[in-house]
Amino acid sequence: MTAQVVVLNATLEPIGVASLQRAVAFIVKERAQIMLAADGTIRSNSVELPVPRVVVFNDYVQIPHTRLYDRMPWSRRGVLDRDRRRCAYCGGAGATIDHIQPTSRGGESTWLNTITACVKCNGAKGSRTPTEASMPLQYEPRVVWRREVMMLAVEAAGVDLQELGLVR
Repeated sequence: MTAQVVVLNATLEPIGVASLQRAVAFIVKERAQIMLAADGTIRSNSVELPVPRVVVFNDYVQIPHTRLYDRMPWSRRGVLDRDRRRCAYCGGAGATIDHIQPTSRGGESTWLNTITACVKCNGAKGSRTPTEASMPLQYEPRVVWRREVMMLAVEAAGVDLQELGLVR
């Protein structure tokens, strides 16, 4: 059971993504209901239910909303995910992190100073700035917030909240 299930609060706002096993536990304990199911059935000795893709809590769960608007701590994986693993220079598949202001010249590992780059472009830029290397960025780096990470996890779970009429 490795599938991801989107979890909605009783107000129908997304609050996260849970494993299939955990979502089934919410349902069996009658803490949540299935809002959207996938093909297939989960069976045990006492329970048979559709495979959930989206579950809704029966009661409102208090979530500190200010936490959703916190900055995520910088991480290599976070930069790759933010940029959807696309090179900021050529638009191809990117697998490395490049510092816009090189670390050899005082640049730090921050959201606004790092982008995803392919190996070829990263090597071509070297320890120069994009301007010095005549390699303009195709997009500007930005800070990543917790809510965005949660929404990307919902998207990765294969659920379109717009289609369900839950977000605009």
